Amino acid sequence: MKKILFLIVVLLLTVNIQAQIEKPRLSFPIGNWNLRLISMHNLYPTYLADPLGVRFETLSQNFIYSDFDHNDEINQGGDYKGKLTLMTGARFSLFRFSPKDNPELGIEIDLGIATPQVMRGGNHDLLESDGIYYLAIAARPSEWLALRFSKHHICTHLGDEFVGGTVNSPTDYDPNITQLPVRDDFILSAAVKPLYFLGIPQLDILQVYGDFGFFLPGVDFLGRRQNKPNRTAYLNFQGGAELEYYFANKYFGGIFSAVNVSSYQLNSFSPNVNISGGYIFPQKRNAHRLRIGMNYYNGRSLSNQFYNRKEKFVAFHVAVDF
Repeated sequence: MKKILFLIVVLLLTVNIQAQIEKPRLSFPIGNWNLRLISMHNLYPTYLADPLGVRFETLSQNFIYSDFDHNDEINQGGDYKGKLTLMTGARFSLFRFSPKDNPELGIEIDLGIATPQVMRGGNHDLLESDGIYYLAIAARPSEWLALRFSKHHICTHLGDEFVGGTVNSPTDYDPNITQLPVRDDFILSAAVKPLYFLGIPQLDILQVYGDFGFFLPGVDFLGRRQNKPNRTAYLNFQGGAELEYYFANKYFGGIFSAVNVSSYQLNSFSPNVNISGGYIFPQKRNAHRLRIGMNYYNGRSLSNQFYNRKEKFVAFHVAVDF
């Protein structure tokens, strides 16, 4: 019951956020172009099924399998307690240059920030706190194509649940060991809407995308690049597809389904699969999405502190994609 009440509160908060993010934006004419400053409407899309994408989301996870537990009773014939993840995040378009005749095209500087908090199911003790950040240059040269080049950073820290306590595990791995892994990548991204060429807006419901990430040792204007504890694991890949169908009556909203597959060199390129589907609340097409749905995930742990462990779960989520 506590989980349900918590998710209802989050849903109400996200409705309020959704009402705020479409306010008028500050823009200046420059010849045949407009310069727009500070907006929460981005050229590059947020992937629906990317489990580490920047969004505002709460996720209640029911575990089917995990390489490690959090004092669960799985070793005594019981069940996993599960996890509750609250991701507080947002994306910002800092600067955008767009042609006056089509403000949905152009080039922009894109900033994303998210702080996932991973809590034990039941008592909500903090297991881990992550940070996900990126700074990117993004472009949408046409209605069907979006491109992005980003500096992407993930860092992670153990929560108070692991400090000084004894954590039982069904493996010989001790999660009390402080790993503090850091991923600091450059990522090339592309998203395509192949059904755009049908010329029927109502059928332009499919998007496919791909990311190519690589670690490049050195220093840039954002600081020293880090990739630990596996400094020689340079590459990661991600791809997926998603469908969004909106009902003819705009007050009925829409439905979505999506799949995301990723692999990382630091996990020997083993596949990580996330499948998601659910309901999108009434809104304008191609706007920020407020949605609820279910997830199935099978792959490396989404708690980045334990990236070298495997987990499988089903989950209920409430999300706002910026």
